[in-house]
Amino acid sequence: MKCRVQLFVSGKVFHEEVEARDYKEAREVVLHRNPNAKVMGVTAVM
Repeated sequence: MKCRVQLFVSGKVFHEEVEARDYKEAREVVLHRNPNAKVMGVTAVM
């Protein structure tokens, strides 16, 4: 499924879309790409 992950880094909020099996995997993929970010939320995108 396609997921939109909302991230927070040094005062800025941004989104990144990834293909993942579930929300947990989406968080892991995004944190590998942005190791200093904090995940604020994950949403499925149709």
